[in-house]
Amino acid sequence: MKKILILSIVLTLNIHAQNLSQILESLQTSSKYKSLKKMSDADIAQNELFATYKAPSIGASISEADAIPRDAKDGVEYSFGISQEIRSPFSSNQRDEAVIQTTNAIKQETKHALHIFQLDVISAYYNSCVSKQMQEKSLVLYTEQSQRYKQFKKAYELGEISKKDLLFNKLDLVKLQQNVSLYERSYLAAFSLLQEKIDSLEINSLSCEDLIEPSSSVVLHAIEENGELKALEYKKNAANSFYKVHDAAINAVEYELLYEKELETRRYTFGLKIPLGNFGGEKEKLKAQKYALSSSLAHEKEYVKAQIQNYSKVSVKKLKVLHEQYEVLKNEVLPLNEELTSLSKSALLEGEGNILEYLDATRSYALNALEMLEIKKTYYTELFTLYKIADIEYGEKICKN
Repeated sequence: MKKILILSIVLTLNIHAQNLSQILESLQTSSKYKSLKKMSDADIAQNELFATYKAPSIGASISEADAIPRDAKDGVEYSFGISQEIRSPFSSNQRDEAVIQTTNAIKQETKHALHIFQLDVISAYYNSCVSKQMQEKSLVLYTEQSQRYKQFKKAYELGEISKKDLLFNKLDLVKLQQNVSLYERSYLAAFSLLQEKIDSLEINSLSCEDLIEPSSSVVLHAIEENGELKALEYKKNAANSFYKVHDAAINAVEYELLYEKELETRRYTFGLKIPLGNFGGEKEKLKAQKYALSSSLAHEKEYVKAQIQNYSKVSVKKLKVLHEQYEVLKNEVLPLNEELTSLSKSALLEGEGNILEYLDATRSYALNALEMLEIKKTYYTELFTLYKIADIEYGEKICKN
């Protein structure tokens, strides 16, 4: 009856457990996601203002003429006209290209930021799941060792072991109990962090059935596909185009068409204004600014590229080492621990072994089981850091055995 009740509770929790797919689907309704998207839209709209011409202005006036002396003619005078300022009239192609490149840079930066946000959530999910596994494993080990301590206590009462051996066993039990509390706090902290990132979804529990297993190697993209580098290239191209805009002979003109009726006189006026920016030095300063910006972005791109390549190279080696350690513990050490524990227990029951051998075997299994999960947790932390640095999408077949 007790087993049926526990099974029912587990099944109920699994029904309401959130898997990674459900969590990722909820990202688009999160405040963080919406904030990044709306900020991108605002930046793009602000940038595209540069590509628009200032709308024409229409003006009109009317007045009553009261002539002095009185024999002069009185009457109504009026005028109306239109004027418009045209920016970069002789470099419109460069201006449009600068706007396009800047928009591309904004979109790429937003795409990269959303990708990093998604990977942060996935990493938090993995961290929570492994922390959960460690908590559950430590609890199982503590329960088993509590049962063994009762056997040790009985053996001590029968004079089969010394008090020192009993105290050593109790010390192990207390240490494991502390680890249970430590792993529980670690899981709660990881779970809380995941919930903070997913503000649009209330997470009751995690399924943790969709984790990818650690793999021996990672296949990286070509460095040119990195989103951060693409954004820097767009920015550099935009700076070059803005430089050409400011390098034009005339940056702006303003025309004016005016019709005036002054009593018996009709006047038609056409005006043209050309700002003399060259004489103020503003134009050269703007050119110098854009040239320096373009050069700076080119150097920054090379710096970021070198950082990505260097980190990726070291990270791949770390992952390989961590995977090897994980596989050795999982496929060699732990099966051997389990076999030794089973043999020690059988020998103890048959009177051919002693309880201290059994204690050593069970202690070794507990330590190695938790160490394997620690390595697994470290592996995932390193893996998702590499995902972010190398700009790799989660779910791609980048791992191979």
